[in-house]
Order: sequence, then structure tokens, then C-alpha cells
Amino acid sequence: MAYETMLYEKEGRIAYVTLNRPAAGNSFNSTLCREITDIWHDIMTSEDVWVTVVTGAGDRFFCTGVDVKEASTAKIGDIWLPISRMMAETYKPTVLAVNGICAGGGLHFICDSDIAICSENASFFDPHVNVGFVTGWEPVGLSRRIPLAYVLKMALLGSKFRIDAQKALQIGMVTEVMPLDKLQDRATEIAEIILENSPLAVRFSKKAIMQGLNMGLSGALENSAPILKEVWYTEDHAEGKRAFAEKRKPVWKAK
Repeated sequence: MAYETMLYEKEGRIAYVTLNRPAAGNSFNSTLCREITDIWHDIMTSEDVWVTVVTGAGDRFFCTGVDVKEASTAKIGDIWLPISRMMAETYKPTVLAVNGICAGGGLHFICDSDIAICSENASFFDPHVNVGFVTGWEPVGLSRRIPLAYVLKMALLGSKFRIDAQKALQIGMVTEVMPLDKLQDRATEIAEIILENSPLAVRFSKKAIMQGLNMGLSGALENSAPILKEVWYTEDHAEGKRAFAEKRKPVWKAK
């Protein structure tokens, strides 16, 4: 299916999702929100998608958040929160390749991805307060990822405080910094490494970790106990043990 504001393709169990409004900083408009919702539903339900790679079109912007020029800006904000929740609750892993500026609502992708890498020209900032918007969702998610001091500085100083690629690496916002021309290849390489592992074990591992973030330690451990058992009687669990005994690579089926 062709999209107006998104690119979407699948190759070897990897879904490639690209925000495709480079002339508008890959910002959200109502069309993009509808299209990414459709795409993410497909990712969640497709048996042939095991890992997703997300990036932006062009070499300057990953995503600059909501398009403030669109009349329905407030409505877009309401639409985006369910999208963010849907992405966060997708236990198939997501690799994020930030190829330039990531600002405002674009920070949702940092919060909702599992492994984030960026290009050397990437920068991160939150301009909500500069244009009279409350920054509420993005800092809450980021506070689970990076030190609170940086979250507060981003929220309160707005666009006057920017985190460059090396600082993002230092504080754990991303795990790797790559030359721009090698970024997408590295994101694919990470996705392919994930594919070498049991897809069900990967998904349920992510589920245990992410659900546990909303709980205290004892509650998170108790919550993880039944999740550990989710794969015990699956074909992949048996295949993993056989492959280990036979000293060969396992053939996963996600069953």
C-alpha cells in the first residue's frame, strides 16, 4: 500500500518504517498520524514481521514533532498519544535510527523504541514551552531512560538546550553514534542480530521488562514469573534446546 507521508516495506522479517515529510522536518500531521496507525497495526498483527526499524527521510531531520502550522495541532496531540501507547505496548522489538534533529514529539520515538542509535549530526531538544505548549508526555517517558536532570533541563530551557549525539550516547539516550551514511546499515545489522534469537523469547523478555517499569521491584518480579512460562511449551523453546544439543543454529518459527 502506498502512503502519502510514510514509507513502509518489509524484508526478511524486518519492517522498515520511514517518516517521509523531509520538507516539513518529518513532523506529524493528521495524515501521518493516520498512516502510522495503519502501519503499526500491520506490524503488530503480521506474522512475517519480527523486528521493526524506524527512521526519517533525508539527512537533516529525524522528526520535529507536531506540525504547528496545521490548524488541528491540538487534535494531532490527542491522536498521537494512543499511537505512542500502541508502540510502547508492541512487544516485537523496535530499532530506532535517528538521522538528524529529533525534537518535541519526535522524542516519543526514543521513549517507545528498544534500541536507539543516531547519526553524528543528530541533536535532541524539546521546544514545547517555546511555543506555549506543556511538555508532559515526552519528559515522562524520557525520565525512564535518561537522568532526570537532563529531562528537566530539556523541558524548562526549551530549544536553548540541545543534546548532541555524543552527549546522547554518554547519558544513555542512544547506544551508538554512527556516520550518517552508515546509520541505516547499522540499524539493519542490529535488527538481523535480534532475528538470530528466539522471537518469542525476545518478545516476552521485553514484556517482562517494560511492564516491570510500572511496578516496584517485588511486584515486577512477581509479574515476570508467569511471563517466563509463556514460552515453555512452544515449538521454539523445544527447538532452542535441540539446536544447542546438536551444536547448530536454531530454526525459529515464532510458534
